[in-house]
Amino acid sequence: MPESPHSPQDDHVNRTRRQFLTTGGVVATAALAGCSGLPGTGSRTLDTVVHENSVDEISWDFPGHTENIGYVEIRRKPQFDSNGSIPSRWFTFNASIEPSSAYELDQFMATLATPDTYFDQQDQLTYLVSPPTQSDSFNTYFKRVQSGTTHRQFVIEMEKLSIDGKMEFPFVIRDAQALPSTLQCSFSVQATESGTFGETVTASDSGIFEFGSSTQ
Repeated sequence: MPESPHSPQDDHVNRTRRQFLTTGGVVATAALAGCSGLPGTGSRTLDTVVHENSVDEISWDFPGHTENIGYVEIRRKPQFDSNGSIPSRWFTFNASIEPSSAYELDQFMATLATPDTYFDQQDQLTYLVSPPTQSDSFNTYFKRVQSGTTHRQFVIEMEKLSIDGKMEFPFVIRDAQALPSTLQCSFSVQATESGTFGETVTASDSGIFEFGSSTQ
């Protein structure tokens, strides 16, 4: 597969904005660093806890001092899977802030990648992603990562959200030859507490979603 002539910085700038994306490319694993805190009365990083890791779902909670502030979830939708001429697997990706927590979701970023063994054998994978209706700023792009050879990650990024509930969007993976049975996933979220002395919190984590390769 030919490499893009653009530099990593160009790849980051030339993003696809607010449109249904169909694109192919090589991806690889990488953890995603947390977002920077916004200026204000204070910021802190939340610990995350794996809530579930099964063939149907991988999810993380990020608790506050006394209650759960929110969670991030990737869930498979096997009822929409296809094993036709171009096999596909369907998922939903969502980030949720508990309305009772007094926080609002500000920023969200996720990275999706295939294992190195899949990359070595197949060389590419097609992603289809639809922006959530709640987001006025939705970016998708490939990010180069140097790890022996040049790989790519598929990145989803949203900002200026101000959402105090669930943000959900679908994504699909497709390949005419073979689909991966796992995805390496990482995320970072930023939320801000309401009020004059409200704080900003961030949370990030990564994991391997082992969902299997056949329709269930």
